[in-house]
Amino acid sequence: MDPEVAKKLFLEGGTLVFLDVPPGTEFGIDMQCWNTGEKFQGVKMIPPGFHFIYYSAVSKEGQTAPRTGFFHTFHKKEVLVKRYDRAMEDLVDEAVSDEEKAEFRRRLMELDSKLGPYPYDVYRDWVSLTNYISSRVIEELRPLNHKISSASELIVDPPTDRKSVV
Repeated sequence: MDPEVAKKLFLEGGTLVFLDVPPGTEFGIDMQCWNTGEKFQGVKMIPPGFHFIYYSAVSKEGQTAPRTGFFHTFHKKEVLVKRYDRAMEDLVDEAVSDEEKAEFRRRLMELDSKLGPYPYDVYRDWVSLTNYISSRVIEELRPLNHKISSASELIVDPPTDRKSVV
């Protein structure tokens, strides 16, 4: 990629800061997936629009947990910050203030070596697959917890006071 184009994408594109991700975690955005390294802290140069971000814990033996992901609509220069909880092997929702996001934005150059570039080689394919899906449709279909998992979660119904009729 031309250095000037890369610089413009870096400054204008969205950034996902993904904190506390263990090395070896399977991580992906849209149609590209990697295993994270020691320094990984997210993805830079994300084009505006909605994207699917996903991850799976990987054991020391190399076994991969079910994939979990979420859709997010990135805006120009947006910084999205997520934190990985190693005990839960999942993202935790933490409130990140506008000031903290602005601080991450100011420190992007420092974080640059820890952020992987968005995989532009598959962007055209991603757009062709998602071109007819609107943000409204994503919102309507999104689960209540905003996470999509490749494995069903068991939900236990709370006990009721009703007596069953035999």
